[in-house]
Amino acid sequence: MIDLEAQRLRDDYLARLDAAIADLPWRIANELRMGIIEELDGLDADGVRARIALLGDPELVAAAAREETDPSSSAPVLMVAPSAPLPQIKPPMVDTKWFAVAGAIVLGVGTFLLPIGGWVVGVALVTSSRFWHRWEKAAAILLPVPVCLLVALISFLGMLWQGPEPGAGSGASSPLLPSGIALWHAAILLAFFTIPVGAAWLLWRLRARETPLR
Repeated sequence: MIDLEAQRLRDDYLARLDAAIADLPWRIANELRMGIIEELDGLDADGVRARIALLGDPELVAAAAREETDPSSSAPVLMVAPSAPLPQIKPPMVDTKWFAVAGAIVLGVGTFLLPIGGWVVGVALVTSSRFWHRWEKAAAILLPVPVCLLVALISFLGMLWQGPEPGAGSGASSPLLPSGIALWHAAILLAFFTIPVGAAWLLWRLRARETPLR
């Protein structure tokens, strides 16, 4: 719906402006008129009144335009002193790439130097860094879990398949199949060795990232 009052105010102001800038060069007058049309466009009646009050009387606007186009008028030259360089703000430590690299290294190497504490510290550093997506952190940290589950499944299936040999005593089992304890030992070793694999994958994901992910 067109605001008739706002349109009337715009038309009245532009009519007075056209009369005031009639003696200005066409290019300057046209640019001035188009600029004021953009200022008043889309405003309601109250907005048009407020913007006209800021613009001022059309005669004053035209006079200011004449002074700018008059080559004989000499405007004072303001000397601006060079501003001091702004102090460089250092990013938070968790937003630096070296922090992410250190976290991945601690996760991969610290697990062997200090099996539990090193892994906990590495996980804390990796999860604090913002150089990886959440799914990347989760994939690297939880990589040993599917390995353990796979070994557990193999152990369970082996226990179901393994049975006493014909003619053997009660409880005798095939010597070709590893025992459950051996499988669990293998699971622990595999879990330990998959941790540095996840850490190396995190370092590989960092190769083209110089800024943290937001």
